[in-house]
Amino acid sequence: MKYSESLEEINVIIYILELFCISLGTYYAVVKNTSASKNTNRNITSILILLAISILCEFIKYKSNFMNSMLCLIILLSITFARTDKDNIGYYILTTTICLSLNYIIFLISVAISYFPNYFMNIRNNYISFTIIIAIYYTLLYMFFKIKRFNKGFSFLKEKLVNEYFNVLVLNISIIILFLIITLYNYQIKITGSFGVALIIFSIIMFITIQKSIKQYYKQKMLIQELKETKEELENKKEEIKELEQENLNFSKTSHTIAHRQKSIEHKLNELIQKSETAEEIEIASKIQEISKQIKKQSTTTTIVKTTIPEIDNILKYMKAESEKNNINYQIQIRGNLYHMTNNYISKEDLEILLADHIKNAIIAINHSKNTNKSILVRMGLIDGIYGLYIYDTGIEFKIETLKHLGQKPATTHAEEGGTGMGFMNTFDTLKKYKASMTIKEIGKPSKDNYTKTIIIKFDQSSEFKIDSYRQEKIGEIHTKI
Repeated sequence: MKYSESLEEINVIIYILELFCISLGTYYAVVKNTSASKNTNRNITSILILLAISILCEFIKYKSNFMNSMLCLIILLSITFARTDKDNIGYYILTTTICLSLNYIIFLISVAISYFPNYFMNIRNNYISFTIIIAIYYTLLYMFFKIKRFNKGFSFLKEKLVNEYFNVLVLNISIIILFLIITLYNYQIKITGSFGVALIIFSIIMFITIQKSIKQYYKQKMLIQELKETKEELENKKEEIKELEQENLNFSKTSHTIAHRQKSIEHKLNELIQKSETAEEIEIASKIQEISKQIKKQSTTTTIVKTTIPEIDNILKYMKAESEKNNINYQIQIRGNLYHMTNNYISKEDLEILLADHIKNAIIAINHSKNTNKSILVRMGLIDGIYGLYIYDTGIEFKIETLKHLGQKPATTHAEEGGTGMGFMNTFDTLKKYKASMTIKEIGKPSKDNYTKTIIIKFDQSSEFKIDSYRQEKIGEIHTKI
């Protein structure tokens, strides 16, 4: 029996079963393409709901027309599928329409294929013919979703309206297909021949569009992945640059430290060389010149207090020599047992670097001052009941901008004189290491009667940094944890 003839004779039960089977196929396709529940209990409930919808749509078709029945079917199926995700009903209407049109195409293909077994077996029973159609329909539907490209559904639908242009295009084609199916169901065979051809054409277009959409989706996904990888690579490069900058900073600190030690050792070697000279090699003129220099510098030289710690004595002698070169009065005061300080509060190596950094800074500050009072005083040891290091000088004040960024980044305005900006960077590292505190006390403007400023480092476990200045209003309050 030809299916076109059976369409006119099919009874209500066959139509309900047909609609129910297509609804089940649509449900299967929607589950493949969305997050609709795959829970067994929910599936049983959904099957019962689909049966109820099929009966209702048949009733609407009987009372109204096939168009209204189809619209009702799409809306009710969409609501059913969206039970677990009610905020995306629009998305489920789109997905349901596409999946329903796909199922109708496969169903009509099944009808065409069923013609051959019906013809050769001379089947006249509507129910047997319908069973063959449904068997072919479900087989084709299962085989369609076994295709590698479609076995996990349509990827462009899984992204929920991200691929809007493709979704709208496929939706429009799906609506046209459903409209053609409605036309085929409602009109005479002679009138609907051209509609059948149009249905075939649009079905092919739909499959091609879906294929193109999936290809485009994967291209877009690959592009996103490449962008993500590029971003990660850029972040890794930034981290590498950051590490290199830190390595460069550490290298600068190390170089800065070595430079001080090198100069200290060079000075010690010069002393040893000078001491090793024989009396015959020293001319009387040189002696007279040396005595003249000593007389000239009488007011600026002092006897260095021995700490009996070789490293500390060497750096103090070196800085004494540097001060004498610049006609600076240089004094040292030791309080308490310095061995106790270097054994319990700070290593002799770190104390050596602190002395080198801040005495060098003091010399530079004095050289940039027009003050006639050129003096440096170094006090260290047990002062006011706390072990510490105090360095006084009569040089220029700090720049306010420099004070605000001390220890945060290297900064120097005297690079031509050997300044690297690393002195305070090293100092803050040392303060953190020993939980020491530092106060920069600005006493006043350069004057012949007093010191300008004092660097006070105390090993008091407080880890604090503050500025105490006569310019406090301009500088602002600086009192922070290190």
